[in-house]
Parts: sequence; structure tokens; C-alpha cells
Amino acid sequence: MRRTLLAGLLGACMCAAAAPATFAHSAEEAQALTERAADYIRDHGRQQAFAAFNRPDGGFVDGDLYVFCIDGNGVELANGGNPKLVGKDLSKLRDAEGHLTSVDIYHIGQTAGHGWYEYLWPNPAKGRIERKAAYILRIDDKTVCASGFFRPDQP
Repeated sequence: MRRTLLAGLLGACMCAAAAPATFAHSAEEAQALTERAADYIRDHGRQQAFAAFNRPDGGFVDGDLYVFCIDGNGVELANGGNPKLVGKDLSKLRDAEGHLTSVDIYHIGQTAGHGWYEYLWPNPAKGRIERKAAYILRIDDKTVCASGFFRPDQP
């Protein structure tokens, strides 16, 4: 079942990818994008911000670097890498190592306020599951947002 869900996400991500096949982003870029997204939410409100995060031309998607936001139930509120995930409950989705990624990401954001998390996720540029590092930021009592980059140095 896990493999099927991740494979389904991989297929969906590949369909959504319209960017070149290689990207190289850094921890600094992921953190800066997440912080910029939090400022955008404060300045423009959740509805307008989430709509911008979901659009390739909304200013929050740079190839495989994009903003995603989740609520306490594991529901995707925004996802620039795959807008088809918006509204989906990913709380039961486990990565290939068995981690409940949405639950873990939300927990880090709500308890620590911010932090890093590594997990396995479909890389739309390469069409395979790879290690991803995401910077997480608490937006409010019900929302966390993050942006991550794929770690080419990690299996």
C-alpha cells in the first residue's frame, strides 16, 4: 500500500513537472522561501497566499523547490510541487522508511516553531523517490508551511 501511494504521488508529480530535468537547491534557499511564504501569508491572507503557492507563476515555485502547507489533520492546504494534492489527507501516508511525513512535519512546526526534517519523497525532476530536506515554519495554531530540497548526496 505504501509503495502504491508513493508511486501514485510520483506519477502525479511527474505530470505536474514542467521544468528542466535537473535542479540544485540549498538549505538556505529552502529556508528563505519558507520565510518569504510566511510573510506573504501575513501580508495577503491565507486564501490569496495558498493560491499563489499552488501556481507555477505565483512566485513560490522554482523547479523542485516549492512551498507546501498542511493543517493538523495532515490535509494539504497548498502544494506548489503538485497542486493536485491540495485538499488531500496525507496523514496516513508513510515514506519508504515508514515515517508519517505529514504528521512529523506538522509536529515539528507546532512544537518547535521551526526546524528541519528529512524524508523520502518523489522528485519530479528525476522521476524517482529521493531524500528531501524540508525547512518547516509554524504559521499559526493550525498551519505549518515548508519548503524543501532534494539531497543529491544522500540515498
